[in-house]
Amino acid sequence: MSMERMEKLDRLLPQVLPQLSGCPTSMAKDALQFIAGDFCKVAGVWAREVLEPVFAGEVRVPLADIPRDARIAQVEKVTLNGVPLSETGFYVGTDEIVLAEVPKCDASLMARVTLRPARQAECLPEDVLEEWGDIVAFGALARLKSMSGEHVSWSDPQGAQINLTLYNEGIYAARTRMFRNRKGGGILFMNA
Repeated sequence: MSMERMEKLDRLLPQVLPQLSGCPTSMAKDALQFIAGDFCKVAGVWAREVLEPVFAGEVRVPLADIPRDARIAQVEKVTLNGVPLSETGFYVGTDEIVLAEVPKCDASLMARVTLRPARQAECLPEDVLEEWGDIVAFGALARLKSMSGEHVSWSDPQGAQINLTLYNEGIYAARTRMFRNRKGGGILFMNA
C-alpha cells in the first residue's frame, strides 16, 4: 500500500476565514471539502498507478492501494497481463474495477487512476495541498462569497467572481501540467 503523507484541509482555513467576516468555521471547512473534491476530479492532480491480482472467474477487482477517504475520479488506462483494455472492457465502481469479461486464468491488472477525496474527507496528499492549496482556497472563497441570505454577512458577489476566475485559471494550469507530465515536457501546441 502506498504511504503518501496526508495533510489536513484545515491548514487552508487561515487563508479563507479572514476574508469572510462572520462565516462559521464549519461552513468554511465544508466548502474546502467540497472544492477539494471538485478540483481533484476536474484537474486530475491526484494520480496513482495500482497493480492488483485478478483471480480466475472473478470480475470485480478491488483496488486496495486507494486511501480509505479517496474515490476513483477517472481511470486513464487499464491493462490485464500487459494487454490494454478498451473503455468497454471494464467499468468503474467506488473503489474497484469491474471487468466486462470473466478471466479464465489468474492475471495481473494495472490501472492508472486519478483520485478525489470523499465528500467528508478531511485530508489531501501533502504534495497536492502544497502545490494546489491556494487554488482550493480560491474555490472555497468563491463558493462562500456567492452565498446570500438574511444571516450571511460575508456575501460578496464581486469577490466571489474574482475568486472563481482565480479558481478556474488554477484548474486550467493544473490540467495543463498534468497533461504535460503524462505526455512529456516541451512546448504545448493547441489548434484553435
